[in-house]
Amino acid sequence: MIDNEKRRLIKIRLNEAIQNSGYKYSVIAKKIGIDKSMLTQYFSTNKLPSITTLSKICEVIGADANYILGLVDN
Repeated sequence: MIDNEKRRLIKIRLNEAIQNSGYKYSVIAKKIGIDKSMLTQYFSTNKLPSITTLSKICEVIGADANYILGLVDN
């Protein structure tokens, strides 16, 4: 189980990576095959993406999943 601090870090880093990618949520959602509302729930609720979904998001936006997960700091 992920504690609240780690969950918050993942959400912040994922949101920053998406913002830095220049892609809109709707484009990312379409590319990975989920509804845009599901993607936005990762930031507006306590829900986190599955490892598979996170991997797809990172691939689309060119982000390092290890960084998003807090396993590395840069």
